[in-house]
Amino acid sequence: MIRHSGTSVCIALSMLLLCACESLNPSQSRLPDSSHTVRGESDVNDYMDMLARLSSTDPVQQSDTFYQVEQASLQAPTTMNQLRYALALAMPGHPASDPVKAKKLLDQALLYPERLSVSELALGKSMLHVTEQWLKLQAENRRLLATVDDRTRAQSNSERRLQAQSEELIKLRKALDAAQQKLDAIKDIEKSISERSTTPAGTRDTGNRDSTNQTQTTPAGR
Repeated sequence: MIRHSGTSVCIALSMLLLCACESLNPSQSRLPDSSHTVRGESDVNDYMDMLARLSSTDPVQQSDTFYQVEQASLQAPTTMNQLRYALALAMPGHPASDPVKAKKLLDQALLYPERLSVSELALGKSMLHVTEQWLKLQAENRRLLATVDDRTRAQSNSERRLQAQSEELIKLRKALDAAQQKLDAIKDIEKSISERSTTPAGTRDTGNRDSTNQTQTTPAGR
């Protein structure tokens, strides 16, 4: 059966994220408009550090990091905390990953770009792209699994039909053999009856001649 391994998906999406994050280089980013809430690049570094901890191989560190981010978004739902929570959900490779919820939150955050710095906006768009690719992979995986399941069921049904047809053919052959034996027996009986009821022609002629001779001899004796 065809399945995408969680490790392969995580590696692929992480590579997408790495490529996307190259756009966060301060030397390549345009200066924010005066209408933007300007925050330092240290904020973006905080996001990246959080994502790095979530991608750790230590399950305890992953769990603690996500719990802190989730609680911060609940207790103080600021733009930064909400974006941090959305990014945490979008990050593959840890148990709390949820691309569906992450996409919803990222879409909401990106509706108000004036609340984000240029780097935050770029990071949010990059992670949204990662999330969309992740969801496409999941949809393709489900489609492939459904196709394999359908073909497996079709093959199983075909094999059962073939088995049933084979068993029915065996029964028909046995019934045909039994009918042929009965037919042969009936033919033998008919042949025997026919032979018994038929007198040979030579026997009838001899009987007639004997009767004639006896008739002709009797008057001479008188």
